[in-house]
Amino acid sequence: MDNQNNAHVSEHEVELLSLFKSLQQLSHNQFEITISSEKMLVDDEYRNLVFTELYELNHPEFTVIIDRCRALYNQINAEAVMHSSAQEVMAKQSSVDNKSILMMASGVILLLLMMVFYFFFSEPSTSTENMVPTTSPTLQPVATTSAQTAPASQLSLPVVAEPSAQAKTAFTLHGSNTIGEKLAPALIEAYLTTLGAKNLVWKQGDNAVERAVEYTLNGEALKINLQAHGSTTAFKGLAGGMADIGMASRRVKSTEVESMKVTLGDLSKVGNEHIIGLDGLAVIVNQNNPISKLSTDTLAKIFSGSITNWSQIGGPDLAINLFARDLKSGTWDTFKNLVLKKFNLSLADTATRLESSTELSTLVSQDEGAIGFIGLNYIQYNKALAISEGAGTSAIFPTRFTIGTEDYALARRLYLYTPTAASNQVKEFAQFAISTQGQAIVEQTGLISQNIKVESVYPMEEAPAAYNRYADLGKRLSLNFRFNYGDQDLDNKGKRDLERLIEFMEQNQGRRLVLMGYSDSIGAKIKNTQLSLNRAKAVEKELQARGIPVMAVEGLGEALPVANNDNEQGRERNRRVEVWLL
Repeated sequence: MDNQNNAHVSEHEVELLSLFKSLQQLSHNQFEITISSEKMLVDDEYRNLVFTELYELNHPEFTVIIDRCRALYNQINAEAVMHSSAQEVMAKQSSVDNKSILMMASGVILLLLMMVFYFFFSEPSTSTENMVPTTSPTLQPVATTSAQTAPASQLSLPVVAEPSAQAKTAFTLHGSNTIGEKLAPALIEAYLTTLGAKNLVWKQGDNAVERAVEYTLNGEALKINLQAHGSTTAFKGLAGGMADIGMASRRVKSTEVESMKVTLGDLSKVGNEHIIGLDGLAVIVNQNNPISKLSTDTLAKIFSGSITNWSQIGGPDLAINLFARDLKSGTWDTFKNLVLKKFNLSLADTATRLESSTELSTLVSQDEGAIGFIGLNYIQYNKALAISEGAGTSAIFPTRFTIGTEDYALARRLYLYTPTAASNQVKEFAQFAISTQGQAIVEQTGLISQNIKVESVYPMEEAPAAYNRYADLGKRLSLNFRFNYGDQDLDNKGKRDLERLIEFMEQNQGRRLVLMGYSDSIGAKIKNTQLSLNRAKAVEKELQARGIPVMAVEGLGEALPVANNDNEQGRERNRRVEVWLL
């Protein structure tokens, strides 16, 4: 029995190693991703990490191989359980056989004693109260409450198709559809639940992106209004006094800051700008399209209409059909600035413009020649492409980790903006959104939260020796500290992330941190190396002042750029401090 089981496991291991080698070869040929087939066989954590990252690429060959690997592991586990159970049964069987005769004899003796007792000591009863009825009594129905038939909780207000004028407005949100479609409603509901609000019900407005949630709190009928027409409407709503909170999938522009500073305060400051999550602007194509990666340069040529057929970039002889978000969308604004504007190009007139992210994703999935750009949680049945910044940078796929660290070329931040003189309730809601509880909701809605995650790191040939030394010892945390140009001041996200890192280390006492600073390539190399070290030391100083130990600080200068240095957005992403955990 043991020999047979060992033979099965050996056969499974042979097949698994063969599958791992196929996965290794495919990863390298199709995506230039390096993985170790041998390490996958012996390291469960590494294998699960590889499976998770590759599965998210929605590549059909990856999916088939990974599914077969998982099935084999399930089979190995099932056989191990069956083998263990069989041994237990055999061990117990002899004991059961020996006891069964004794138990049967004991039962017969007990039955005889009961019959004797009944015959000598029981008396027939003549009372009708003790007589057993010859027919069963009529059963009375039991009162039950069905989830389908029980009446729903009712508001004190009449339930109508549109929001009621009788409910008092607590506050109003205007702006991004990326935030307003799923995330904002989930945050609002969770926030109201923490307040003890009752009878929550959503009412539809004049169109699909307008609605309001009505509720009762302390006996008062209230509502929160939500309009998600696009990020530009966030700042128009704030400026016009129609919105208390602006939702944006792009940062407020300097011209917008200046135009509203007198009445609303400086919206670029940390007290008014609340980064509530991260999103990856995924470039999607139909699953049947063999193209797997593009540079931002090629991407700009496609969406500007310079490249019109997939055969021009190594794909099938098929016309390229463009799908883009509408003019009010923050998704469009981000794509325009990160891709088209970078190369002084404009969107082709042939592009189909859509207000709904869901509709855009659906149309791409139905058209083998289609390409579009979308938030990460709208990829659905499409394939996301790896994107590179061009020469000197690797093509990176949009995953939760690469977006969390903002290494992915088209990663973006999601914002709430509140005026300096906003009400306490508005500020309380914004604070809830960036809290640990609020960030968990961000994750649940398919976006990328800022709650810290840990990721394995592996040596790279092009990396400095210090990087590879720590890659063998530690793991990387899913946050990077970034800085304003030419100085050591953390940006607004960095200031919030500092508090998150402190909380994380308080929960992981005994661990040590390594900080690795990087710079852009503008200026002298020696100066940039020193500047990258100074930035890492600035983070170290903040952490040590709060009792958080830092084991080492490294300044790696211009090494390992995640973006091109020929534009400000790219330089800003390269000016970073990575955080590693030992």
